[in-house]
Amino acid sequence: MSWFQLNRSLHRDIGYFCIGMTLVFAISGIALNHIHQFNSNYQVSRITHSVQLENLDLETPYFENQLLQKLALDDTIKARFWPDQTTYKLFLQTSTLYLYPSQNKVIVEQVEPRFLLRQLNALHLNEARAAWMWFSDFYAILLIYLALSSLFMIKGKRGVLGPRGWLVIAGFAAPAAFIYVYSL
Repeated sequence: MSWFQLNRSLHRDIGYFCIGMTLVFAISGIALNHIHQFNSNYQVSRITHSVQLENLDLETPYFENQLLQKLALDDTIKARFWPDQTTYKLFLQTSTLYLYPSQNKVIVEQVEPRFLLRQLNALHLNEARAAWMWFSDFYAILLIYLALSSLFMIKGKRGVLGPRGWLVIAGFAAPAAFIYVYSL
């Protein structure tokens, strides 16, 4: 087997191995890039209820239990406080209630982890620490190999010595342009 054939075989097999990791980093990378537009870790739902609150003593266990019954919430209250003069917050095990007495309004906010995307983000951000760090480094080395070995996949004018060489230059130019623009 020649070096050229060995390179193609290794490139192919390492590429197959990297598919899963590439998808993990690509999907979570897109999600994390847009975290200010879309909470990729948690699904937040808010439901507004009209409830008579004005002139009631909100800070009593009797009122709180009645409110939970009225909202059909079978939950335990963990904490409560007034973040400002118009809002009373009740923290439950599984949700948070925002009470607006002057408006007779209660907002029930529930936060649930998103299926799979939360775990992919945790891997991307290296929340698993040491073991994942070493695996990610190994993956990065494989990507470096794939990038460099691809330069030798096709010989001559049909490879990087021909028009495809401009694609390689463009691949370096794009990040270089961002570095230049954001370093000013």
